[in-house]
Amino acid sequence: PYNAELYKRMRSAVERFYGWLKSFRRITIRYERLAAIYKAFITIACITIHLRYGI
Repeated sequence: PYNAELYKRMRSAVERFYGWLKSFRRITIRYERLAAIYKAFITIACITIHLRYGI
């Protein structure tokens, strides 16, 4: 079922997360050729965001 209030809160959280993720230049500008290395940097960025902001 569609819940407008839940959608609004979750959309805000997702957009905020992507904003934080884009603050990592290495992820915004993809330098790596291999997808596995790029995925590893995204994982490291997610861990850093989690530790920094407690999300």
